[in-house]
Amino acid sequence: MKKILLFVFALGTLAANAQNVSTAPENKNVILEEFTGIYCGYCPDGHRLAQELHDNNPGDVVLINIHTGSYATPQGGDPDYQTSFGAAIAGQSNLSGYPAGTVNRHQFSMSQNGGTAMSRGDFASAGNIILAESSPVNVWGNAVIDLGANTITVDVEVYYTGTQTVTSNNLHVAVVQDNVEGPQSGMSANPNNVLPNGSYSHQHMLRHLMTGQWGETIGTITQGTTYTNQFIWNIPSDINGVALDPTNLHVAIFISEDQQEVLSGDMAGRTINFPNTDDANFATSLASNLTCNSEATDLTITFQNYGSVALTSLAIEYSINGGTANTYPWTGNVSSGDFETVTIPNVSLIANATNTVNFTLVNPNGVADQNTANNTSSATFNGVSTAANGQASIDITTDNYGSETTWILQDGTGSTIASGGPYTDGTSTAQATVNATLNASSCYTFTILDSYGDGIDAGFGVGSFNITDASGAIVATGGQFGSEDYRYFKTSSSTDINEKISSLSVYPNPVKDVLTIEGNYTSVDIYDVFGKLVLSAKSAKTINVSSLSNGIYMLNINTEKGAATQKITITK
Repeated sequence: MKKILLFVFALGTLAANAQNVSTAPENKNVILEEFTGIYCGYCPDGHRLAQELHDNNPGDVVLINIHTGSYATPQGGDPDYQTSFGAAIAGQSNLSGYPAGTVNRHQFSMSQNGGTAMSRGDFASAGNIILAESSPVNVWGNAVIDLGANTITVDVEVYYTGTQTVTSNNLHVAVVQDNVEGPQSGMSANPNNVLPNGSYSHQHMLRHLMTGQWGETIGTITQGTTYTNQFIWNIPSDINGVALDPTNLHVAIFISEDQQEVLSGDMAGRTINFPNTDDANFATSLASNLTCNSEATDLTITFQNYGSVALTSLAIEYSINGGTANTYPWTGNVSSGDFETVTIPNVSLIANATNTVNFTLVNPNGVADQNTANNTSSATFNGVSTAANGQASIDITTDNYGSETTWILQDGTGSTIASGGPYTDGTSTAQATVNATLNASSCYTFTILDSYGDGIDAGFGVGSFNITDASGAIVATGGQFGSEDYRYFKTSSSTDINEKISSLSVYPNPVKDVLTIEGNYTSVDIYDVFGKLVLSAKSAKTINVSSLSNGIYMLNINTEKGAATQKITITK
């Protein structure tokens, strides 16, 4: 009787814990770990080729993009996409350049330096070799992302269909993130990942290894054996300052013989639990720059439904430069976890040289939002600066790759009145000043291009551009951009310029800690001698400049009639 009861109990346990992993022999799946970085100009082409291998073999290719090495080390305020795991994984591959990748960490004839890394052009051929090989192991997984608890819970099942010469395996559970918006050199080589605002959409980005650097040991790997385990990760708000969006996280699971040879793997299934009924989450916001032919901006926002029911209505509040709040009513139908992009066109304004628009999402489905922590966002955009008539000067400091930089200055008829570049490669260099005459009552467009797509201040020498008008005012400045950047400025009569400047009083000069600005103005921007914005402040009689180092600075004082400038010296 005991034997019968035990047998019935065993059947009941099996039924309650039905096996999900397949027990039928299968071929290997590809695990492509690609080593990349935001300053690697050929990496987007590697992303494209990896994605093609993935798309051509549905369900059989797992992509993991690992940001590591000098091309991934951030410069000038750029985001840091590295993890504590990437350098060791790349190090054991013997890679000799970027982009590079490993397919199942296997050493192929085309691998580099006797290691496992290979160039992007070999991803497809190596992947096809792996896909044709039989695997001794099958993998299944399911990930539950709980937005209330902010956790990922991953259940893993492994079944051994064949034999091996080794006595143990390592299980790897990797968390990757899709749709990470940020900079990227050479993004034009992968246009599908270029966003409307000119940023790059990074995919399959490694964020965490739930099983540690080299995985969890599976000690019993004999044919017919099933291994199960569960892993839980408390999702942090960010990694190295880069936000983690739980709805864009996915889990890759793979098995290796040791730290190297990967046998097979798969992407885990995914379920997202939404704790709130009505919850609108801000994703991105964008405002279009004003041009010579436009006195209005288009506001574009993307939001996400974090609620457990469909989102059918929403109020979008916005205000520009701290002005009156306006409301744009949206209606539609967005399922839980899905995104919606809305454009509010032709929003007129009295523009400053630099402008800020603040957004707030309110009343999803006509009720109070149950989570107000994710309802706000802001975006900046350029206005049309005012320049004095007469001779303007254009100063360009190139980065180490001056041959990539060209620029033109055009008047309102589209005629080029000044141009420059390409320049000579070498260390970051200030080029000779170019002068151009600005006529009254005209509007001008300055366009600067970088053929490599990483601007002139992106980790390879500090570059900048500055345009100074006849009064000494900086009317355009910058350096950090992708393939191109634009600036617009218009001239007015001498009377208007003199009236604007004479109505303001700036003192003391030199100044130590507190600067006084008397007169009617809306905001002030302070730039260093390299054209970098170092301090911004709203209209106030006194501005605290104690945080700035000794040196010469240029004030750009925004008024209702345009921008006035004043050079100051800070002396402690």
